[in-house]
Amino acid sequence: MKVVAANGARRDDLLPSPDDLARAREAIAAAGVEPTVIVRHGKTTFAIESLRPEGSFKVRGAVVALAKRREHVIAASAGNHGIGVASAAQRLGLGATVVVPKTAPRKKVDTILSFGVEVIEEGTGYDEAEAFALELAKKRGVRFLSPYDDVDVVAGNGGTLGLELAPLRPTKVIAPIGGGGLATGLACALGNDRIVWGAQSDASPAFALSLEKGEAQVTLPYAETLADGIEGGIAKDAFARAAGVCAGALVVSEESIALAMRWAFRELGLVIEGSSGAALAAAMTFDEEVTVVLTGRNVDPDTLARVLW
Repeated sequence: MKVVAANGARRDDLLPSPDDLARAREAIAAAGVEPTVIVRHGKTTFAIESLRPEGSFKVRGAVVALAKRREHVIAASAGNHGIGVASAAQRLGLGATVVVPKTAPRKKVDTILSFGVEVIEEGTGYDEAEAFALELAKKRGVRFLSPYDDVDVVAGNGGTLGLELAPLRPTKVIAPIGGGGLATGLACALGNDRIVWGAQSDASPAFALSLEKGEAQVTLPYAETLADGIEGGIAKDAFARAAGVCAGALVVSEESIALAMRWAFRELGLVIEGSSGAALAAAMTFDEEVTVVLTGRNVDPDTLARVLW
C-alpha cells in the first residue's frame, strides 16, 4: 500500500460550517434517511452504508442539496450519486436528470432508472460523463449538482455520517475517496485532527497524485477498475477542501480490493462494491483501532461472481 500524506491549508471558505452540518442532519432526518449501521469486528468498526435501500451513502448529500433547492437538477455520476439524486428526488417530489458513463455498472444504471428519473448514458468514464452533463445543464438552464464539489452535498454525505460517528471518538477513519466529498465531510464533522484517510485504487489515484504534484488532477485517463465509484479526477476546489482537512491518501492494488470484497462476503456476510473494498483493503494493513466506511453494494452480478469465486 502506498501512503501519501496531506498537508494543505484548511480552507474554511470552501468547507461546510457547523450550522451547515446541523441543517444537513435535520434534512436527512426529515426525509427519513436512517442512521448508519455500526458494527465492531475485532479492532475494526464498520459504518455500513451499503445496507441502505439505495445501496449507497450518496442519498445523504442528495437529500440535503435537493431539500434546500427544491428544483430539478442535472447530475453526473459513476452510479451511486445518481442513485442518491434519483431517490432524493422521489422522496421530495422533484424531477432529476442523471448522466452516467457508458462504462457504468448496469446494476447502478438500472437502480437509477427504477426511481423514474431521466437517465442519459454518455462518455467513457466519469470525467467524460461530467463534461457532457455540465454542457447539458447550461443548454437547459438547469442547475448542475456535483457529487463532490458542492458544500451541501459534502455536509450531507460525509458531514452527517461524521456526526453519527463522533460519539465513538474514532482515532483513524478510512473512507473511499474519489471527488473527496465524503472524506472532507467526515473530517469536518470529526474535527480537523487529520484522522480521515481516503482510500483509492492504484488504477485511478487522483487524490494521491494531486497531493504528490501539489495541484488538483482534474481529469485522468479512463482506467478500468473494481472501484468504479471513485474513478476519475478531482476538481480544484474539492482537492483544496480535502487536502486541508484529511490525513492523506492510501493507495491499494486492484488485487487487494478483490480480496477485501471476498473477505467482507465470507466473514461479514456483506456484498460491497469496489470503492468500499478499497477502504477495507487499506484498513486491513493496520494492526490498530480503525473505523471503515463501507459506502455501497451496487456491483454487477458478473463482477461479484468473478471476485468471489
